[in-house]
Amino acid sequence: MAALEAIRGLEGEDVSAARLRETIPGFRAQKGIYKPAGSKYALWVRETEGGPYPDQKPQYLPDGSWSYKYSPEGRGGVTDFELPTNQGLLRCMEDRVPVGVFRQESDSTGQRIYKVHGLAFVERIEGDHFVLRGEPIDVSSDAWTEGTIPAFRPFESADRRVEEIVRTLRERRFGTILREVYHEKCSLCSLGYRFQGRSLGLEAAHVIPVESRGVVGDIRNGILLCRNHHSLFDSYAWTLDERLQVVVTNDREFRTSALANHVLDWEGRRLANLPEAPFNLPAPEAVAWRLAEFQQRQ
Repeated sequence: MAALEAIRGLEGEDVSAARLRETIPGFRAQKGIYKPAGSKYALWVRETEGGPYPDQKPQYLPDGSWSYKYSPEGRGGVTDFELPTNQGLLRCMEDRVPVGVFRQESDSTGQRIYKVHGLAFVERIEGDHFVLRGEPIDVSSDAWTEGTIPAFRPFESADRRVEEIVRTLRERRFGTILREVYHEKCSLCSLGYRFQGRSLGLEAAHVIPVESRGVVGDIRNGILLCRNHHSLFDSYAWTLDERLQVVVTNDREFRTSALANHVLDWEGRRLANLPEAPFNLPAPEAVAWRLAEFQQRQ
């Protein structure tokens, strides 16, 4: 349990193996599927660069959940579900026990680090892969069914007292998933800074603000922005239209002071950096709400 909570706490971060050893109980040199001695459950899966198995990158849904295909382990190149490691994942599937997911990547300097994707449940076996599903933003809810994306609900419906209990976790996970689907770059200017393995200066912007009860459990109510352009967005100096094109205020003082800012460069143009999957784009309902609010403030 302590290891799983530690993994959830590092979700979305790029971490060195040394830091993982310091942070996660039991993390050492294990590769592939790790099942602790004496446990019937696997604890995590660890994909390494250049490994022998054809694993695939996670695919994200608007609720923050993700689908990840992971290869069973084998002997002599042949899958063997009787191996204790594979049996551990099968037990996790049967008893609905989560596992951690780490994927090794190379940073801009070529140094190998691990992307901590967080916790996932083994949903099924599909062909020659285990299919794992990551937790949604609201971990108290079930992840959406693959292939079925519910209609966008712009506003929160949960009791405010419940929201306060889970708000911090949901806000963090909202930002984590937005950084993933926007590839850690500002939606407007496409800038994304990294320093010592960390992404800097990027923030999750809510299209319908939290104070207006905009939904947090759905990334279609968000875009990823650098701190500068997020501040201007929150101040209604610019917004989006139904084509996801940039609309800038007519305020003369702002337009004069922003001559050197990318906002004016992108006026009338579609946002430069958007998610690849159409179902992760900002929801039309949220954009329409924001545009109407922007127009009222002019």
